[in-house]
Amino acid sequence: MDKVAVVTGANRGLGREVARILAMRGYRVIGTVRDPATGDVMRERYAAEGLRFEPLAVDVTKDDAGERIAAAVADGVDVLVNNAAVALEGFDLGVVDKTFAVNWYGAARVLEALLPRLRDGGRVVNVSSGVADEATLPDAIREQLWADGLDRAAIDQLLARFRAGVANGGPPDGWPRSAYRVSKLALNAYTRHLAKALADDPRRLRVNAVCPGWVRTDMGGPAAPRSVDEGAESILWATEIPPDGPSGGFFRDGEPAAW
Repeated sequence: MDKVAVVTGANRGLGREVARILAMRGYRVIGTVRDPATGDVMRERYAAEGLRFEPLAVDVTKDDAGERIAAAVADGVDVLVNNAAVALEGFDLGVVDKTFAVNWYGAARVLEALLPRLRDGGRVVNVSSGVADEATLPDAIREQLWADGLDRAAIDQLLARFRAGVANGGPPDGWPRSAYRVSKLALNAYTRHLAKALADDPRRLRVNAVCPGWVRTDMGGPAAPRSVDEGAESILWATEIPPDGPSGGFFRDGEPAAW
């Protein structure tokens, strides 16, 4: 049976590199792209190298995104790299809505649609960020993020309160003025929740968050200290965690990172 990997945001930067290397490692890779033409170019380029890459033109912010990706892997999936994300300049309600739509709601939508498709030993890699370090957050905010039973619905409520605060002139007390950071804090919290919820699943699924570091991509900019190769390797490490390996963790370069 073919090994199958799904990589969201596979048309550029880290997603493109992770998709390429997984294909080199023998995976049939389904990569989501926003532009069908870009996907066709990638498929032809990889096919010339004997690699299997299947572009799927999907906008993760759309309600049917998860269903469309799940339909493409009806026979099952071994690896999901939840990579699609945006980092927008400024801080206002429009930035919050656009950021959350991709980084939180899109990521959660795809993950939940693919969970039933994950095979035994399946791995989920949520691409997070170093800005999701909780050390500088007030204790009250950290308690909310680590609350027992903090499931998808509870995280949605936290983000809805954050959005309401921004709509009224600023984020709630103690929350950072960064939609990107809050979206990654939410993704990390969901990673912890899912790992616990799936602990007794007989498929032995591993769900982890990964910080690739500050990488020289369109998002990271030319001043970033890390190459795309270095950032991708941090993500790829988590795609190979064995069935008895860690789950519910936050890692960078194969080592635990600070929450």
